[in-house]
Amino acid sequence: MRFIIHQQRYEKPIAAGQLRYERDGQPTGAVEQFRMTAAVDGYRFLRVDLDAQQAPSRRSTLYHMTLNPDGRPEQLKYRFWGDGLEISGTVVWETEQLTALRTVNGTDYEEESNASAFWFPSAAGLSLLRPLAGADEPTSAVTLNQDTAVPEQAMALYRTEVSVQENEPYTFFVTGESYDACGYEIRWDEQARRVWLHENGWPLKVWRDDGLSAISTQLVIY
Repeated sequence: MRFIIHQQRYEKPIAAGQLRYERDGQPTGAVEQFRMTAAVDGYRFLRVDLDAQQAPSRRSTLYHMTLNPDGRPEQLKYRFWGDGLEISGTVVWETEQLTALRTVNGTDYEEESNASAFWFPSAAGLSLLRPLAGADEPTSAVTLNQDTAVPEQAMALYRTEVSVQENEPYTFFVTGESYDACGYEIRWDEQARRVWLHENGWPLKVWRDDGLSAISTQLVIY
């Protein structure tokens, strides 16, 4: 697993896992690894390595998120390679105000946005939307735009309305261990995801309506 910021001695491991991306049951070559650690004063670090260098997209993204004692994101650092772009960026959350700085192929960009929720595009990133489940109305949320190779728009803040509804629970078997999972359906714009999370919030499966899935192949809870 690759890191933006390597794990420090004072950090205590909480959980780690790996998911394999498949399309119609066949591996795509993309793999996602995540690691959650406890820091000081109730803070936690979530590290994610989404490696699709062997997949058709040839993309690769690293994330390093700081979560406060309430479990809300406070800061995200990321690096992205692909589509002829190399991007490094930081998103800082203050109340409902997000400030984002990023460098795309050597050019700097800055922007701000208001929202009630934030997630980044990966299986572990989607797990950040779990607290929205069951809300009567969609919630304003922000993610990162990973669907364009235009430098001015790549990994820019993307604001949308998100709805999260609970689905039936399910039991998964990962490396011989059984895990009870809560199911959620997440919708925004014309997008739909079904996400199954361990009771502590770790992703076990993500299904996308175009046939792409992420399946857990490893989960370690400390």
